[in-house]
Amino acid sequence: MKSASSYEMHALDFLDARDKSTIGADVVARWARELPVGADVIEIACGGGYPVSRVLVDSGVNLWAIDASPTLLEQFRLRFPNVPTRCSLALESDYFGKEFGAAVAIGLLFLLEEAGQLAFLRRVSEILLPGGRFLFTAPIQTGVWRDTCTGQECRSLGRVRYVQTLEDAGFCLIGTHVDEGQNNYYDVQKISGSGEARHSKPTPDRAPKMRVPS
Repeated sequence: MKSASSYEMHALDFLDARDKSTIGADVVARWARELPVGADVIEIACGGGYPVSRVLVDSGVNLWAIDASPTLLEQFRLRFPNVPTRCSLALESDYFGKEFGAAVAIGLLFLLEEAGQLAFLRRVSEILLPGGRFLFTAPIQTGVWRDTCTGQECRSLGRVRYVQTLEDAGFCLIGTHVDEGQNNYYDVQKISGSGEARHSKPTPDRAPKMRVPS
């Protein structure tokens, strides 16, 4: 809730910074090309839509989006009038009452408190179809830092904790990616129930990164 309020207060500064950046666009574009044609994709914390939403729309997926900031979502709607949207918190949204083939959450997870992060990963599993993909950003290393846009405290639980939580929620870690800003992405797939996810080889730790605005 604190981070959502802070981003609403700094919405114009956030838009000005993110609209000029293409960081993460290539990672998202490569990921989107692996999705089934016409897949329903939910973007969580879509912001103003640049560059991630633009990449997803251009890829041909059926995009849906939520964000907790009315100001950011207003700009998103102006830019993507055909994309269904909802103004809601990630942990409180009903996600349009549907299930999706894929989900994206860039620059969101580590803005939540520890309990909220774990609950969010479980919630995403609930709204994905079996075989659904989930791409999100979070550091591999544990750590605490300040968000550059709002000054809010960010927290990374680290790769080991994230992978265990994902596996408990029925996900399999496919791999990790790093963009040109050295932000780490977890690429996972929903298998089905607890204990069925496969283990993947670890990748080298990286220092915690600041929120990449989406």
